Amino acid sequence: MTRVTLGFLGLAVLSACATPNEPTVNRSDIDRAFDEANEISALPLTSTNNLPTGAVTYKGQLGADISGDQKGSILGDMTMRIDFADNDIDGRVSNINLIDPDGDPNQRIDGTLQISGSETSGRIDAIASGDITAIDKEGFVADSEMRLTLDGDVYDDFAKGDAIFGSAEGAAEGDLNLDVDGVFFGVAE
Repeated sequence: MTRVTLGFLGLAVLSACATPNEPTVNRSDIDRAFDEANEISALPLTSTNNLPTGAVTYKGQLGADISGDQKGSILGDMTMRIDFADNDIDGRVSNINLIDPDGDPNQRIDGTLQISGSETSGRIDAIASGDITAIDKEGFVADSEMRLTLDGDVYDDFAKGDAIFGSAEGAAEGDLNLDVDGVFFGVAE
């Protein structure tokens, strides 16, 4: 009986030793994203008369502070397509990296957040949601559903309506519970 008990304990210890994905960002990537978000947020809003008339794809990132079961921040790649003729928004957030409280990239989180929403007179109202998987502090695989509200605006950078910026707030719930408070930003391709 002792051998069976030791075998089960050994399996339990082994299952707690999941290996996190290597992060795909470094400190300079994080600094660059922070600087770009600040630059875009200082740009002038696009007036309703100067909004693009067709579909525009914006490439950028979503970055946020997180609290809860993990502390620190996240940084992911974002693609958002806004069809100004139909007022529809779609896109995704992928390549999400977890960054520890000291600013060091910790791991890449598996999963993609799908974006859907609408645009009205340059105002962005969307949701980014999907399932994510990370390795928690104890080394266990943790699955959660993340849902973020994206509220923002269209801005003028080099041309009319060629940048976007806004807030990204929400939570992840499941094996890993997180509160998320951050921003999204991007520029037209």
